Amino acid sequence: MKFLICLALIAFTQAVVIKHASNPHAAVFAQLENLEDNPLGKKILDTIALQMKNQSPLSDIAKMLQDLRENLVLQQQDAELVHVAQEADCEAEIYGYNRRIEFASNEITEATMDINKYTSDIELLEQEIENQVIQLNILNQQEEQLREQRAEDHAAYEEREIQTPKVVEALDVIAAKLSAIQPEADAEVVLAELERVGGENPILALVQLASTFSAEKLQSVQAKIGELRASLEQALIDDREQEIQSQLNFEAQIYQIEEQREAIQSAKAEAETKVVQVEHMLAAAKKRKYDAGRELESATNGKKMKEAQCDNWRSLYARDTEQRSTEISIIRQVEQILATKLEGASSYIKGRIN
Repeated sequence: MKFLICLALIAFTQAVVIKHASNPHAAVFAQLENLEDNPLGKKILDTIALQMKNQSPLSDIAKMLQDLRENLVLQQQDAELVHVAQEADCEAEIYGYNRRIEFASNEITEATMDINKYTSDIELLEQEIENQVIQLNILNQQEEQLREQRAEDHAAYEEREIQTPKVVEALDVIAAKLSAIQPEADAEVVLAELERVGGENPILALVQLASTFSAEKLQSVQAKIGELRASLEQALIDDREQEIQSQLNFEAQIYQIEEQREAIQSAKAEAETKVVQVEHMLAAAKKRKYDAGRELESATNGKKMKEAQCDNWRSLYARDTEQRSTEISIIRQVEQILATKLEGASSYIKGRIN
């Protein structure tokens, strides 16, 4: 059975070969059969066959092919104009996107530099303010110590102002008593009197004791008491002058501290104002960077979409151009066959009709 089928196939193949070999229009038939593989070629041959069946003049067929070819040429020309316009549009829009991307990138770079600078400035200003607070605390401590010391010194001075005149007065009493006594008194009488006076009246006791001195020693004691009294009075004068000078020095130190405090407070207030200003600039720089980031993202995405669109346009243009070139080539082949090998073409088409 298989052998019979093989013989039949061989016989059929030989018959086809013999048929084409014996056909004087075999070459034309082969060309037209190749055109059948293309949808446009098949459609053209179907149209020609229909026109021949309707006995249309050959000039109508030629005119139909010419119109079809010229229409394709016009389509290609229009497509080229559209392609040129699309390429110009792509170039312009992509250039615009690149400019936006470049500008946004520069904005991000500059904003980032500003953010770093402003952040550093704020840190330095805050450190400066912290140091100024420390300096103000030190000045407050110094002022407090000065006021405490002045209060203590003034209290001591007031105490001396009370006690020193009392001592001078006591010395005056002693001096008066000493000037009234008789030197070289009887020792037993003096001892008896001292025992009677006891510790209740030390001045009287001192006078009683001095009464035992010789006249020379008594004068010496009186001179010493006079010197002591004069020394105390001078000390009182010097103390008052020293108190006045101490008060002046204290006020000068307080004034100096106040000046330093005002200068530091002024510098601190200026630094705090700068912090607020720099914080505003920092916020603006961050917003600038954020906006530039969104613009960069938008421009980048827009560029990608435009590039994809342009690539699609180019692909469609290349595909359609190739297709029109193929179709124009097919039409030219049919026109050439009809112009140079009309008999063979007619025979082939009649065969299609039959």
